[in-house]
Amino acid sequence: MNESAKDTPPAAELEKLRRENEILSEQVKRLVKAESRLYDYQEKLDAQVKEYSELYDLSRRLSTCSDLPAIFEFAAGYVINSLNYERVLFFQKSDDGAAYAVCAWDGFYDPEEESAVSSLSIPRKAPFLSPLFSGESYRVCTEGSRQHALSEYRARLLMNEYLLCPLGNPSDPPVLIAVGNSAENAEFNRRVSGGEEALFGIGNLVGLLSSAIENLIHYAGMKKALEQERLAEAKYRGIFENAMEGIFQTTPEGKFLSCNFATAAILGYQTPEEVLENVVDIGPQLYVDPTRRDELYGMMNQRQNVKNFEVEFYRNDGSRIWVNLSTRPTFDESGSLAHIDGIMQDITERKRDEDALRKLSQVVEQSPVSIVITDTSGRIEFVNPKFVQLTGYTQEEVTGRNPRFLKSGKSDPEESKRLWQTISSGKVWEGEFLNKKKNGELFSEHATVSPIRDRNGVITHFLAVKEDITERKLLEAQLFQSQKMESIGRLAGGVAHDFNNMLSVILGCAQLALRDAQEGSPLWQDLDQIIHAAKRSSDITRQLLAFSRNEVIAPREVNLNDHFAEMQKTLGRLIGEDIKMTFQPAPELWPVNADTTQLDQILVNLAVNARDAMENGGVLTVATSNVTVDQSYSQYHLDASPGEYVQLSVGDTGCGMDRDTLDRIFEPFFTTKEVGKGTGLGLATVYGIVRQHNGFINVYSEPGQGTIFQINFPRFAGAGAGGESAAAEGGLSGSGTVLLVEDDALVRKMTLRALRDLGYTVIHASGADEAIAICRDGGTHIDVILTDVVMPGMNGKEMVDAIEAFRPGLKVLFMSGYTRDLVAQRGVVDEGRHFIQKPFDLQSLGRKLKETLR
Repeated sequence: MNESAKDTPPAAELEKLRRENEILSEQVKRLVKAESRLYDYQEKLDAQVKEYSELYDLSRRLSTCSDLPAIFEFAAGYVINSLNYERVLFFQKSDDGAAYAVCAWDGFYDPEEESAVSSLSIPRKAPFLSPLFSGESYRVCTEGSRQHALSEYRARLLMNEYLLCPLGNPSDPPVLIAVGNSAENAEFNRRVSGGEEALFGIGNLVGLLSSAIENLIHYAGMKKALEQERLAEAKYRGIFENAMEGIFQTTPEGKFLSCNFATAAILGYQTPEEVLENVVDIGPQLYVDPTRRDELYGMMNQRQNVKNFEVEFYRNDGSRIWVNLSTRPTFDESGSLAHIDGIMQDITERKRDEDALRKLSQVVEQSPVSIVITDTSGRIEFVNPKFVQLTGYTQEEVTGRNPRFLKSGKSDPEESKRLWQTISSGKVWEGEFLNKKKNGELFSEHATVSPIRDRNGVITHFLAVKEDITERKLLEAQLFQSQKMESIGRLAGGVAHDFNNMLSVILGCAQLALRDAQEGSPLWQDLDQIIHAAKRSSDITRQLLAFSRNEVIAPREVNLNDHFAEMQKTLGRLIGEDIKMTFQPAPELWPVNADTTQLDQILVNLAVNARDAMENGGVLTVATSNVTVDQSYSQYHLDASPGEYVQLSVGDTGCGMDRDTLDRIFEPFFTTKEVGKGTGLGLATVYGIVRQHNGFINVYSEPGQGTIFQINFPRFAGAGAGGESAAAEGGLSGSGTVLLVEDDALVRKMTLRALRDLGYTVIHASGADEAIAICRDGGTHIDVILTDVVMPGMNGKEMVDAIEAFRPGLKVLFMSGYTRDLVAQRGVVDEGRHFIQKPFDLQSLGRKLKETLR
């Protein structure tokens, strides 16, 4: 082996050296990598140490915060400066919990952006918030997020990527925090991601802020509660000491444990200490009626809080007062009554006022006159029950309205102006009204209207006290009519006597001159005409004397049935063949004391009038009946006196008469006939004859419905008149509810009184429409309808037909001044219907109602 070969290492050694070199190289590389990782670890550790240091510093600052804005300010600085996010928003829950509104922000430097986020509010029900309330710790929206619920809020938050976390109670967080970046500045700031490292820093902040916010809220709540407790204690003490009501606490045995000054004053002591010292047993010392204390304790032992217990107490000086007690019992652990807390008020003056007010209220409520109170502009504030009963309007219907809605339109409008001027000037106005009820019926009132003043003399209201004088006015009108007829009669009688004297001279001289005149000559003819005119004038004066009841009569006992039978042929020739005459005599008719000549005159005059009213023919019906007039009927018909009468009815189916004509038909020389066809004395003569026989006359007529005259002669006293016994009348009383339908106010009032005297409950209506409306009310019980047949508008039969459509089988009693046959002929009352003819007495009405109800 040469020297050079000797110096060259063998291949095995070289391979060994190469491998060692590679190993060493790998070790060096691993050392370098380890050093690099160690450097990274060190860098991260330094960053975390710095972050923890800044977080610690933030925690220290938060501990000094006394309100939420300061917490938000420090936290926002930490997010931007330490966590390196560009933007941060804080949302605080609204008072009603329905939304989260921005309350603090940072990183928004553009004025428009700052304005937009400062007014931002997110509804609690927003879909992207729901997961937070269900337990999730955060919501992440990265740049590449495709979740619609998150992405739709990018523009509203002005962040391209954001992280949203709840602060405080997770299920109901008071605050939300959102951190993130805009798209243009993302590369300069920490990116938002869902990685552990990215969430680590914000997670620490969330934990710290949640704790700080909860502590602050809890501290604020405790502070507020303590302050409220302190204020409540001070307030209670102030209330207790200065309360106007007496506040006290007693033992179950009846000794005061404490009380305030008001309690002492109510009980007549100077100080609470005097009460505690002197009142040792409440029962005998305070209670006027000791049983009232037992009643109070009975309620409290049932664990009841007693309110407004009114009781009479003795005061310290022995006088009596009324107090209002409200008590609350307190029980110990064994269930025994431990003590009683209570409040008392002195209500002595109130009780006196209530007593006076109760008496005043009873006066107003039960007053027989209407009372109306209005404000100063005339709007109604109060009406009493009499007003409601009279007008038909309820309290609710008139409240707030001016009383002028009652006007009938028939009063002087100037009087209303004078009324208002009088009361506005503080004076009292007195006068009369003609007003209209709810059902359209007119009524008269005498009213006194006066101002009501307060303690300062200022007018605050007006008071109207109104008396219904309708009945009085009607009676006055009847009296006036009677007096007018009496005056006309006296005038007619005086004129007739003087005129008869002159006629005697004229007739005698003419007859004497006629002897000397040649028969048939012009002079003879003139004298003959004078004699005829004088005789005709004598007939007129005789009629005037009959009207004035000054004609000499020769009365005797007469049976009207027999007398009319003798007159039938004469009347038949008088009325003509186109008029049918029927006679309906009543059996066992009472006799009358009458002048037969004047009876004939009555029949002739009425028959002639009936004939003239039936130009195209018709039916003349003459009927007789026995009737009894009672006190209630005579009260509303001044010509009628209570007693027994024989009635002669003469009815026709002619043209009828209106109300204005009816008011004047008995006046002398009043006629509706053409000139030359009537003197106007026929009915005046009938009226005079009837009154001379101490009778009275009724007329019933409506346009187009014919007319019936009812002449009532007193029963002949010598015929044993006596009437039915009082026992029989007593047996006529009935019960049930009657619907009275009558358009004539006077007849309605009389019939209403008669029905009530018989024991019936009465509902009344002034016409068919009102009666139908009453029957439509299913809650109104009605046993029988008592209705007039002939009424303006819808007649009685038409009304009953309409009612039977919805109340079939309802019992009906028709009444009319026309005879039954006359109304039946006109188809106004069906055969088989119950009917009573006017006028009727109490006995007749009672019997007929009982018959109808059976």
